[in-house]
Amino acid sequence: MNRDRVLVAAQLALLIVILAGGRRGRGRPRSVRAAGAALGAGGLCLLVWSGRTLGRNLTPLPTPVAGGTLVQRGPYRLVRHPIYTALLLLAGGWTVARGGGVSATGTLLLAGLLRHKAGIEDAALAGRHPDHAAYRARTGAFLPCHGRR
Repeated sequence: MNRDRVLVAAQLALLIVILAGGRRGRGRPRSVRAAGAALGAGGLCLLVWSGRTLGRNLTPLPTPVAGGTLVQRGPYRLVRHPIYTALLLLAGGWTVARGGGVSATGTLLLAGLLRHKAGIEDAALAGRHPDHAAYRARTGAFLPCHGRR
């Protein structure tokens, strides 16, 4: 199994751990569960929007699709990896709403894994698209970064 597939398998495993590690929200105030649900809903909306914007460029692997384009519209106008942001919002929302140390730990590990994948993806895109350096300078990896224009 190559590096890309190992990273995707690890990502899937962490998502399963996060889902399984929730405590069903027992004892959590309704407002906390609602905040978690709102984070998750925002993550789901961002996930769908980002996937639709990528279109044929969409792949779960950190290596971009052959012949793909550098997408700089939609959520990619501000953030280079909005799908990763969406996954973190979903995992964080679940963890806030449901509670559980296992989910929280899984979410932190997922953040580290997605940061690693983003680095691989950025390097690959930089090698394929000459305008990636300028794109990277004006966007954040996971969050908009308006201060660096």
